[in-house]
Amino acid sequence: MADDVAPPRAESGVLVVGGWSEAARAFALERWPFAREVELAPGVTRLDLSGAAPGDHPGFTDGPGLAMLSVVGAQGGGPVVGYFCDADLRAEGARVFEAGQERDRRRVEWARAGAPPEGGRPVVPPDPIAWPVAATAVSLGLPVEALTRVPRPPRPPLALAVEALLNGEAPATAELRHQALQLLGGMDHPRVTALLVEHLRSDDWVARFHAVRAYARRPRAPGQEGRPPLDALLQDEDEGVRESALRGIAELLPEVAFSDRDLQAQIDAAIGKGLADADDDVRAAAEEARALRVKLLG
Repeated sequence: MADDVAPPRAESGVLVVGGWSEAARAFALERWPFAREVELAPGVTRLDLSGAAPGDHPGFTDGPGLAMLSVVGAQGGGPVVGYFCDADLRAEGARVFEAGQERDRRRVEWARAGAPPEGGRPVVPPDPIAWPVAATAVSLGLPVEALTRVPRPPRPPLALAVEALLNGEAPATAELRHQALQLLGGMDHPRVTALLVEHLRSDDWVARFHAVRAYARRPRAPGQEGRPPLDALLQDEDEGVRESALRGIAELLPEVAFSDRDLQAQIDAAIGKGLADADDDVRAAAEEARALRVKLLG
């Protein structure tokens, strides 16, 4: 589309992830004869359904069609994601179907997202990275603009920084990188762990400081998928990073199951190293983690 053409006010579409069989294509074109097919990336096909009647968004509203498409196209093993984005409604939404079942549905009204409840205190608007269209794009490693050109509310720099990291790009500034690393520990995204491990080896000690805490507090299958054990985090040359690792372990402890002996052994090894550290602050953090471990797990 030429640069001088105004962006659309509303769009609706379906993303087919993985397999895109002839049967799936035939079903989709029979169901939505106005659909336009676009390959966004290897294994990711978009059906642009914006040719529907004004105000209708079959990418979100046609649940039966989305469910059936996820059955017909299930040979590739990927989900089907229906979505819409509407600047006039000031809303967006996405639905995820797999093998005929709806797995997730989210709809956000931009104006109401940050409005206070009746009689309540103002609430902070949700970070737009968690809004359906942006979350879908990040999960596929694509820029939001690949899914929709509809004018959306401005996204804050931190949301853009998180998206950049997850997409293998550099945030605008080092400070934004550090702030984004802080948030990754609580995000459910398949690339997060590998990204944090990558930053554990950074030459920037501040990046390691934030990455190690986020990494330490993530629930994990101990020692799997190339993840360094927790006690290895106490080998960093910077005392601030070592202290940060113990702070992250303290945040992890409430999530540790009594039956997870392997993870408890990792935690105990890390705390033991911290208690023997030459730095006072590291030893203090280790003592706090040890006390919490005893309180929660015995």
